[in-house]
Amino acid sequence: MFLSFIKMHGAGNDFVMFDARRQPVALTPGQVRQIAARSNAVTQGCDQVIVLEPSRAADIFMRIHNADGGEVAACGNATRCVASLLEEELKRLPVKIETKAGILQGLEKAYTPGGEEYILVDMGAPRLDWQDIPLAFPLQESAEKVERFCDLKNPAFVSMGNPHMVFFLRFDPAESATDADSADLANMDLAHIGSALEHYTEVFPEGVNVSVATLRAAKDGLGHIIHARVWERGAGLTKACGTAACAMLAAAHARNAVVRQAHLWFEPEGYAVTVKFDDSGHILLGGPVETEFEGTWNV
Repeated sequence: MFLSFIKMHGAGNDFVMFDARRQPVALTPGQVRQIAARSNAVTQGCDQVIVLEPSRAADIFMRIHNADGGEVAACGNATRCVASLLEEELKRLPVKIETKAGILQGLEKAYTPGGEEYILVDMGAPRLDWQDIPLAFPLQESAEKVERFCDLKNPAFVSMGNPHMVFFLRFDPAESATDADSADLANMDLAHIGSALEHYTEVFPEGVNVSVATLRAAKDGLGHIIHARVWERGAGLTKACGTAACAMLAAAHARNAVVRQAHLWFEPEGYAVTVKFDDSGHILLGGPVETEFEGTWNV
């Protein structure tokens, strides 16, 4: 059976998307791994495989499979891509997207400094309680165990519908960003550290996404600049991660309440997204998305 798909990316975070509203799509973990493999000549691989299904509570239900075949509850950049598809299909905003983490909304259009259009997505409020993330121990005890496990200090823990841990290598909300920030991140062996921490089940019973970042003031005085690299649970090193961007803003705000908006650059490719708090405490995520190509997959 041949299934049609769309290949899209948001900030380099790429997805193979199947529409199951008219033709049922039931993928095994093995099939997901085949579709997501970078050696796959048909799909060219991806970070996540997305299946779009009917929803009684929203405009669509988004089922998210990581490249390793596991199913997860949230993906920010995939939400942005789906919001773009829905806005084009339904000719309206807002649009509602049901996920296992709850209902997310594509709210309104915004623009990059260069005039590129995108849709702001409401990713909900971050959850900071240790049981919500989830961690196996309260925050301080978990932090102490992580610090003994690796060489990085002061981890921050956040759930955006999926578990995140953030390490700020530099954190100065009043000082402008420098080229040294990117160099610090480039010198990190994040593949080794991220993989080890993802599978540190003594603290993270459901695994964890790992981000290393620097934060400085934006030179134009509008918010802050975060440079980051991300290890995604079930996907490995990725070019970007939308929920990680939200988690980094939440972690920064918890550390210093002045940080409410940030332009976030993912290293080394330099893909960018915007994250900011709204008045209700929800985090809005935005940035360009792109359709790469369409194709069919023989299941």
